[in-house]
Amino acid sequence: MNEPAQGSVVLVDFTCSNQVQSKVRPALVMSNSRYNSLSRDVIVMKITSRKPKMMAVSLTNEDLQAGALDYPSYVQVDGIYALEKELISDTIGIVQLEKMQEIRNLVSDLFSAADE
Repeated sequence: MNEPAQGSVVLVDFTCSNQVQSKVRPALVMSNSRYNSLSRDVIVMKITSRKPKMMAVSLTNEDLQAGALDYPSYVQVDGIYALEKELISDTIGIVQLEKMQEIRNLVSDLFSAADE
């Protein structure tokens, strides 16, 4: 598999919280090309069809410059994971630059000081 590009929507074999079962789910690659080429890991955010209570950005097929989602979804901005590239089974889309900026803005908000 080629190095995953930032903004790619990929399918990942996520381990469930019970650490026994796993499920293939979509995720958004957030780490940049330099990091992805040097590391055996990538940084991703979970994508879910159920709206999280907070820290979520909607993601629909209109937000993709290529590919398609099965359902209108949400990027769970506080669902950040580092995982081995080998867990990526496929790339199913690429997010438009404007939507990536919206996600980055919410990431910035997540890590800003609480009183800002």
